[in-house]
Amino acid sequence: MSKANIQVSIDNGRLMTKLATVGLIFSVCFLILTAVIGSMRGGDVFRFGMITYALSAVFSFGALIYGMLSTQAGLENEEKQLLADRGAAENRALNVEEDVRFTAGRSFDNYRRFAPYALAILGALITGGFLFYFKSAWGARTAGAVSMEGNALYTALIAIIIMLLNIFIGAFYVGQSRGSAFRWLRPVGAWLIAGFVVMGAATVTALLHSNNIMGADLAVAKVFFWIFVILGAEFVTSFIIEFYRPRTLKESRPVFESRLLALFTEPGGVMRNIASALDYQFGFKVSGTWLYGFVERSFFPLFLLVLIFFMLFSAIHEVGPSKVGVRENLGCIEKKLLTPGIYWSLPWPFGTVRIFSTTELRQIVIGEKSTGDDNVADDQNVKAGTKRNNEIAETVLWTKAHGGGEDSNFLVAVKPGGQNNSASEASAPSISFIRLTMPIQYRIKNVFDYAYANANPVYSLRRIGQQAATEYLASTSMMELMSSKRLEAQNAIMKRVQFLADYHKLGVQIETLLILDAHPPIEKVAPAYQEVIGALEQRETAILNAEAYKIKTLPEAQAEAARIIAEAQSYRATTGKVAQAESERFTKQLTAYRAMPSVFKLRELLNFLAVDCAHIRKYVVPLNSESEVYELNFEAKERLDLIDTDVTKLSNK
Repeated sequence: MSKANIQVSIDNGRLMTKLATVGLIFSVCFLILTAVIGSMRGGDVFRFGMITYALSAVFSFGALIYGMLSTQAGLENEEKQLLADRGAAENRALNVEEDVRFTAGRSFDNYRRFAPYALAILGALITGGFLFYFKSAWGARTAGAVSMEGNALYTALIAIIIMLLNIFIGAFYVGQSRGSAFRWLRPVGAWLIAGFVVMGAATVTALLHSNNIMGADLAVAKVFFWIFVILGAEFVTSFIIEFYRPRTLKESRPVFESRLLALFTEPGGVMRNIASALDYQFGFKVSGTWLYGFVERSFFPLFLLVLIFFMLFSAIHEVGPSKVGVRENLGCIEKKLLTPGIYWSLPWPFGTVRIFSTTELRQIVIGEKSTGDDNVADDQNVKAGTKRNNEIAETVLWTKAHGGGEDSNFLVAVKPGGQNNSASEASAPSISFIRLTMPIQYRIKNVFDYAYANANPVYSLRRIGQQAATEYLASTSMMELMSSKRLEAQNAIMKRVQFLADYHKLGVQIETLLILDAHPPIEKVAPAYQEVIGALEQRETAILNAEAYKIKTLPEAQAEAARIIAEAQSYRATTGKVAQAESERFTKQLTAYRAMPSVFKLRELLNFLAVDCAHIRKYVVPLNSESEVYELNFEAKERLDLIDTDVTKLSNK
């Protein structure tokens, strides 16, 4: 190597070091700025700039090490040249190539050989880490939360400043990287230009956010998410493919350089970049073959032909069964509905046919949302309902968080608890909040009003439903709404929604409106209501148990009282009659005794023997037979029958 070439390599290395240092400083500053502002007020698209600036910072650091090692290798070659010249002058044999003091060249060669692989893996890890962080942040974000806070115009202003710096610095580095000595600066410039694109998109989304278009930032951020997924996967793919690339064609492109970004950032056009990528991958001049030359010459004509072909096909439209169409040509609307069939219009974007279904049952949900989209076809509803009927519904308590959605709390009236309230309690407003799910199903009845009278009829119908629900619920009682007057509330709100929809020319027919899952707010009110409802249920249970005990016990007591009264009355009647009969009997006996005392005594004695002593054996002994001895055999039969009687002693007397 000549002295001039050695000096050029030293100068290039020093310049490379300076440019890489400047790129590293700018990249770190951009990274810190996007991280701080993105965490404070910037949107999701603005935060994606952290990926581009982190990668440009890493690759700037890699280029910085490259420049430093290149400079040291050049200085080493210069010293070798001086030693070689001195050795030739002194006519001494000196092998400077194998001198142990000269290690910078070997270090530079090893760095150029292995560092690109490490930088490629590091780029993949940085991209994957940021994407995982963004995905986790989106998952943890509450429903309805916006990604951009504060004044969005400040975010747009900062994004414009960063964007302008990016394009100037990035274009400079890409232009400087045309020389082989500065090739490692090309990834730095490419990722700074990518940051220019990200900041441009962040500027647009910030301006849209300032005009109350909140969903644009998240939508564009999701597009960038998948773009960076592809770019991150390219690092891994290039790392793997590099091991299988033929080495017959020397290529100075480092493995961590993005081929996809190079299609749009390198000078020379897209086709030249594609040719360079093919030559690099296959190891020979693919761009020099006749096939590639034919494709290069005919690519743009074929592209235009395909574009014209698709534009012509965009002029053909089919209106399917149960649908109607509205034809638009150059912004003019035909006032005649198109029935099912095939129709023509001017090619897109000059004309189109908008197709609507007047039989499809659509649905929006006011209040809490469980699952499903706002627009659901009728057949999908039937399928979903059939599936749910075969499943066991999950029991959800008021105190358990479920559903979600904006404006789910509605103002309702609360009746006073009693007449003994104090004056301060009586003057306090009797209001509360209630949460509910109110699905509204509708069909399109006027296509022109639905399509052209309002910019967003679904959004307008949602706001009308919220307005009608708010107006009615503010005048009704919470307990009545949750129990007996729910059907009345549904009919009243449905009529109000239909009236407002016709007034604003939404062109829809409200088919059904339901009030579901009506309950107090979950945060603090629902537990108190749960306790009150539980106490009311316990009170009703106690009342029903008391009534059941009453129904069971009272007839038994009444029957027992009737039995006791009947027995007492019977005893009173029996005792009175018997006492009266005994009194009369004693009176008659006294009269008989006074008339004939001896006969009365004899009769009573005989009656005593016949009645009271009927089952006792009796022995009759005459009083005047004192000399006679009687032997009584008590072993004889206790009962005397007619057979035992001595008939010979009987007389006719």
